[in-house]
Amino acid sequence: MTSVFTDAAPRSTPRLNLASGGEAVFSLGSSWNLPSLSLPAWVHRPISAARATLVKSLVMTIAIAAILAGVVTVTQTSTAGATAISATDFAPAASSVPTMTAAAFTTAYAGDLAAAATALTTMSSSQVAQLWTELAPGYRALLITGYPAVIGNLEGVAYTDRATANVSRLAGLLADTEASYRSLTVSSDQVDGQADSAALATTLSRLDAIKLLVDRYSPDAIAARLQPEYLITLQAGGSGPPRVAVAVGDVDTAAYVTVFVPGMNSSALELDDYLRGAKRIQSAAADSAVILWIGGHSPSALEVPSNDRAVEGAPLLAGVLAGYDAVRSARGIVSQLSVVAHSYGTATASLALASGDYHVDDFVMLGSAGIPTEIGIEDLHVPAGRVYASQASADTLAGLGQFLSGRADPAMSSWGATTFGSDGLTLGDGDHLGAVDGHNAVGSSNADDRGKYLGPATESLYAIQRIVTGQASAVADLTTPGSSHQRGSVPDAASVGAGASTTSSSTTTSASASAAALLATH
Repeated sequence: MTSVFTDAAPRSTPRLNLASGGEAVFSLGSSWNLPSLSLPAWVHRPISAARATLVKSLVMTIAIAAILAGVVTVTQTSTAGATAISATDFAPAASSVPTMTAAAFTTAYAGDLAAAATALTTMSSSQVAQLWTELAPGYRALLITGYPAVIGNLEGVAYTDRATANVSRLAGLLADTEASYRSLTVSSDQVDGQADSAALATTLSRLDAIKLLVDRYSPDAIAARLQPEYLITLQAGGSGPPRVAVAVGDVDTAAYVTVFVPGMNSSALELDDYLRGAKRIQSAAADSAVILWIGGHSPSALEVPSNDRAVEGAPLLAGVLAGYDAVRSARGIVSQLSVVAHSYGTATASLALASGDYHVDDFVMLGSAGIPTEIGIEDLHVPAGRVYASQASADTLAGLGQFLSGRADPAMSSWGATTFGSDGLTLGDGDHLGAVDGHNAVGSSNADDRGKYLGPATESLYAIQRIVTGQASAVADLTTPGSSHQRGSVPDAASVGAGASTTSSSTTTSASASAAALLATH
């Protein structure tokens, strides 16, 4: 069964329409934790979209040319006293639906699974999570089989059940997309051989992404995989690659859960690359899980100066965090929840965290392209001393993103985050941690991952692995005699006091990267 998602309907009337050729047409409701946003004034642009795009392009071109000519250096500025974004701007909306017991639910929707699926979509993630734990396994199985597009993306449902539902849809999505691509090529051949190149390219990228998912989650691939992996989100609406989230490790039972948010130009097409980084984070502890979240539309390089994509993605990510918090509460799981974000992903994550308290224990920012200046560290709903930032000396593109956007550098001491290094050092036992040699979180292959923020044996990966598994105190010892850069002390949960944070950062970063490197960077 193919699924098409639309948010055109009002949030007060979520619906599931199964009358159109077996196709599930679902309007996003509160259970998806995707609120209709009342955007703050600073988000709105007083110029047309076309003109905004032109302005961004001109600014990008002029800025890069000036930087390359040595006329401009990127200077990080303090953002003390910034006005906080209201927590209601991006927060998941509370459900107005009364809570139901499993017995009441199955009685109310006896013999009508479609109505039951629709009812679930009107509930909050907390209500769904509690109900899902109480429903009989056989009834849950009927919902998974009958309405996989709903159950596979419903916050509050057990993650293993969501993965089962999503994987079951892949073959149908592949067949539908192959048919769409053939139709486009035939149509273009009939019009003097002139193909609609944009539509063909978009459909081909979608086809490539779905083929990747089919190959990765085939029964043989799943059986051969040593490390458990779950496709916990598969939102296939639209014409491009599906929006996905993949969990490495069992999120339903893990003691440590990390949500990783990548930066620009990230999509399901880069799933293999980002999963290598996610697996390295997860390898720090057997009872940990990492959710790779590619559930929003990431910006292109020319969109990085704007907050628009972060504003779009924030409620989606907030829904994910609220959903996990609901699941662990319903299951009685005590766990540490961390968010690790890279580049533009730090802007999206900061907006999501500022929207409400999802009981996130740690927030780590890598090579940040800047945090909206309306957000301060005190707005993130993260315990004092447990917001971290790192930017490698060789990462000039992070500073460029901050400069062009006017967003704040969270590695500045005045911003208040705990900083750790990414430039490499030798530990006391003689082991060497490698330096990050650019901006990327990962490369295009295992070998190319070296020197990336999530690359093997880098200082940044070492710090992340310890922060997200309750060993942050070990990072405080990352010092080398004679090191040219300072290190910030990183407190663990036991040593955190109100406002306790030691920070250090260079205040000026030279941005001498080429425009070609910028456009090609993840």
